[in-house]
This record gives sequence, C-alpha cells and structure tokens, in this order.
Amino acid sequence: MPKRLTIISLLCAAALSFAANVGPPVGKPFRVSDLRLGPNGAAILYYRSKAQLAELDQHREAFQKLGVQVATMGVARETGWIVLDAKSVVVAKYFEDDPSQCLTSAAVLVHRFGWTPPEPERQVQGKQLTVALGASNVAVAPGQRVVLTLDLNLEPNMHVYAPGVEGYIPIDWKMQDSKAVQLYDPVFPRAEKLYLKAIDETVPAYRNHFRLTRDITIQPGDGSGRFTVDGSLRYQACDDRLCYIPQTLPLQWTFEYQPLP
Repeated sequence: MPKRLTIISLLCAAALSFAANVGPPVGKPFRVSDLRLGPNGAAILYYRSKAQLAELDQHREAFQKLGVQVATMGVARETGWIVLDAKSVVVAKYFEDDPSQCLTSAAVLVHRFGWTPPEPERQVQGKQLTVALGASNVAVAPGQRVVLTLDLNLEPNMHVYAPGVEGYIPIDWKMQDSKAVQLYDPVFPRAEKLYLKAIDETVPAYRNHFRLTRDITIQPGDGSGRFTVDGSLRYQACDDRLCYIPQTLPLQWTFEYQPLP
C-alpha cells in the first residue's frame, strides 16, 4: 500500500497568495524541497474533509500505476488540486469558487490522465458508431464534482462533425435537468481538419475513437439509495461519399449515495 505523503512545508508555499490563488500559476515551477515526484509528476490535494481523503485512498493505486506521486494538505479555505509534471512545473489547477465543491481524485485522473475507471461501462449501439458510458465515480456524496465520459468508436471510414461546423449537423450531447446534480457544459476534444474530396471542403470532424467529458456536482439529497441521470447524444455520421440520417441515442448513468466519513 502506498505511503501517505504528509508535507508540512507546503504550508509555506501555499501562503504565496492563498485566498486568491493557491500556489504558482500554470506553467511556473512549484519548488518544495521534500515534495517527491513520480516519473510523471505529482498531484497535490488541498482538502477540507475526511470524505475527500477517503475517496482519494480508493484511487491512490491508480495514480501510482500512472507514475504520479500524491500529496495531501489540510486547509481552512480553498479546496482543490494542483498537478505537476516530472520537472515540478504546474500543468493544471482545479479549484472551485464554492469551497464545498471539489473534483474527486477519480475525476482528476480522468481529466488529466485519460484514466478509464475499472467499473463496467454501459454500451450503447448506434448506427455507424458505438458509445461506452462511464463515470469517474459511481458511489457519490453531496458536494462531490465527478465527471461523466462518453467513449465513441466510429466504424471505418466514418466521421461525425465537431461543434462549430457550418452547414452540417454537429455532434451534440444534451442532459436532462435533474434535482440530483448540477450540470456543466461538455468538453469536446480538438477536432481534426478533415478534407472531403467529394465536396471539396475542409471541415472539423472526428474519426475512429474519441472521448467526450462532462462534469456534474452531486446535490444534497436524502443521502441514500440510487438515482439516475439521463441525457442524449445526437449525431450525423458521414463517409467519403454521403451523410446518413441523423441519430439520437438515449444515455443514462446510475449512481449510489455513499455515507460521508
């Protein structure tokens, strides 16, 4: 079992401008003498509750397998994450304006390292593509910010249009309003500039495999049992010669409340 790393000297580093901005900005080095780095850097959790530590303990092994050292620091105000590369340079920061919200460690693994949770994914078969639905956490507590994932696999020679395309139907991920969660906008990867000889145009598109992500924050509830979150994926697949009838696939994720430590 990986050893928990307690770094007292982080207190001094965090005092740089704590209330406004924890630690150095992205792109700047984070120099702490006793901060150990893994082959792929480190992730520092600034936490306020035992629940955050308990959730992190469930995913320490995943960080270790990715070559990322984990450090923790209890704080009074800000809560969130700083991610460093192997040279101790800040490459990402995840802090919320609302200190009651914080990305889970599993969500950081998904966002920053492209991690796939071990829980079985739900497969949805559409025409011309298959979608695997996943979530960083399936056992959740109020206040946690987790991430939903859609892994799309297109059939050979197929493509779908990216958001921002003109004159064509882009892929669109919608979610139904829910009292159980707060919804955030989806994140689309950078699109490929695809030249289509048949129409003599270059368009933003996706082919083969790509992943979409979307954050949600768990809202206060009765704290027990299961609940579902629903959505839909609309797309129009095309090949080198023609475009097919637009499709809309139903999406659903199931979560279970877990007791807070």
